[in-house]
Amino acid sequence: MVCLHGFGESADSFSFLANHLPDEFTVVAPELPWHGETNFQQADFSVQDLAAVLELMIPSFKQQSIYLLGYSMGARIALSLVEYMPEKISKVVLLAPDGLKMNGWYWLATQTTAGNKLFRYTMQHPQWFAAIVNLLNKSNFVNKGVAKYVHKYIDDAQVRNNLYHIWTTMRKFKPNIKQVQQLVAFNQIPVHLVFGKYDRIIPYSTGYKLHKGCESWIIMHEIQGGHLLLKEKHAAFIISLLGNE
Repeated sequence: MVCLHGFGESADSFSFLANHLPDEFTVVAPELPWHGETNFQQADFSVQDLAAVLELMIPSFKQQSIYLLGYSMGARIALSLVEYMPEKISKVVLLAPDGLKMNGWYWLATQTTAGNKLFRYTMQHPQWFAAIVNLLNKSNFVNKGVAKYVHKYIDDAQVRNNLYHIWTTMRKFKPNIKQVQQLVAFNQIPVHLVFGKYDRIIPYSTGYKLHKGCESWIIMHEIQGGHLLLKEKHAAFIISLLGNE
């Protein structure tokens, strides 16, 4: 089972599952660029690069299929793997999944040259953006939870630097949802989308686009929780999805 962590996290995010997984599972949890103990120097990272890393980490990679467990940003990366090598995937479980709908700000910051320059400037001089977020929050155009989430990533210089590098480096992971649907159906890959009922960042409704028209293979779940679903209290439910067809 390949576990792909979220933004600002590491392979250790999945350690709580160790005492719950059946013995037949071997967990492989790579640390993504600019996370954990990685020393990443390239300008970008692609799904082909990740596949090459997995081939190095898993001796029998070419001979066997894999399960995918992705959380938040890791779910977007998992969807890209499904699109790139669907014949290798046995099952997919995505928690608070990013990648189902591209945020306009993310698209501007990572997919356009001008937007990326503005993004870099903002990470170096965040005051103007923080003022706009505060104004929108006071005017009720964005809720308190979203405003708090934004400040979490722009109030600290090191966090802002990491944010810029992570978003820019991982910009090539942009799964085509229609293509993913077709490949999931053709290859008969069970996919579970798990959302936190109180998640203000990635709500349940973002799953509709992927789920619609592919209901036989893609199942949506909503559980008691927020965005942080990699928790001990959710371990039994996560493990149950890995076992159910």
